[in-house]
Amino acid sequence: MINIFKMDFHRFKTNKMIYILLLIFFAFQIFGIYMLKTYEQPGENGGMLISTMNESQFIQVIMAQTPSWMLVYIAVFSVYFYMSEYSSGFYKNYIAMKNARMYSVLSKILITGLFTLFMFIVMFIADMIGRSIFFDHAALGDGGYLAKLLIGQFLLHWAFSIVILCISIISKSLIASIVVGFVLSLNVLGMVISALESLVGQVNLSSFLLVNTIVSPRDFHHINDLIHVAGVAIVFILLFSFIAVRYKIKEDLR
Repeated sequence: MINIFKMDFHRFKTNKMIYILLLIFFAFQIFGIYMLKTYEQPGENGGMLISTMNESQFIQVIMAQTPSWMLVYIAVFSVYFYMSEYSSGFYKNYIAMKNARMYSVLSKILITGLFTLFMFIVMFIADMIGRSIFFDHAALGDGGYLAKLLIGQFLLHWAFSIVILCISIISKSLIASIVVGFVLSLNVLGMVISALESLVGQVNLSSFLLVNTIVSPRDFHHINDLIHVAGVAIVFILLFSFIAVRYKIKEDLR
């Protein structure tokens, strides 16, 4: 497991694609803040100006927008990182080792988590810089609340990366996996199910969907919201990690 992770980590830190994605995300995050400032309207977002929000409130507003560009970048990385190894056939150098298939998937789950962490770090830095420049206001707000928000959203986004990784392993197709990742980032499934629920009434299964949970603002002071976010994240992480590992173990690699 350690040796396979070291190989994946070496591919991760030496791959220029990762740094390009992070740099592009940083630039567009700054540009997005500029656009929010340019087109800010009084009375939006429940009567609160974006320029007066603290970081926790600002993050919730950004993440409620669709498509979620952070999810798009995470999907692109997750597909690219897996498919680059699969397409090159490099996995054949170690796949015959005992438990190598399971360790290979677990290693990539950790790598996608690392990339997701970097995305959040870049987002936070870009927010601080962009809000300081364009809004002259970069208050953090309640540090404890911000920490809970970031941890919760990190777990949810990591779960999303594992879902995309699982889809890549099963489909073995770069294009198909990217398309599915983009569709999920648009939350098409969540919107369709929510619309159907509104017709049926007294059903709220859509609130337990992963992307719906990501884009829905939560009050992290309330224990119910904390449990909901943590529960959805953990269930998706465990479920799709299990599916990915089981499929890889049974996969015909000839």
